[in-house]
Amino acid sequence: MLIQPHNLELARLAAATRANVDDARVWRWYADLMEDDRVSCARIRNGWRITVDGRAAVEDESFDCAVRRAAQMWSGVAQSQIKLKRRKKTAAKADTFDMPQFR
Repeated sequence: MLIQPHNLELARLAAATRANVDDARVWRWYADLMEDDRVSCARIRNGWRITVDGRAAVEDESFDCAVRRAAQMWSGVAQSQIKLKRRKKTAAKADTFDMPQFR
């Protein structure tokens, strides 16, 4: 069976789109847990250890692979059991800065 070049290109683009969506999902999961102090990453002798909520750890030689494996293992559990808390980010307000008084 002969595959048409445009069909091959469409399949390649579809695969790239799926990979981008998956990549965004994994790193959004990781960023949300980091922001809520629920994930820790430790450099170990032969790679990385990712721990979520102080429980079961995932280890891998590659940080990227460790995060992806942890996301695969924890994504449904982490979001359904514990509602993600959003901390309000506070910044110093410009109008509260006291200017020094010179006499």
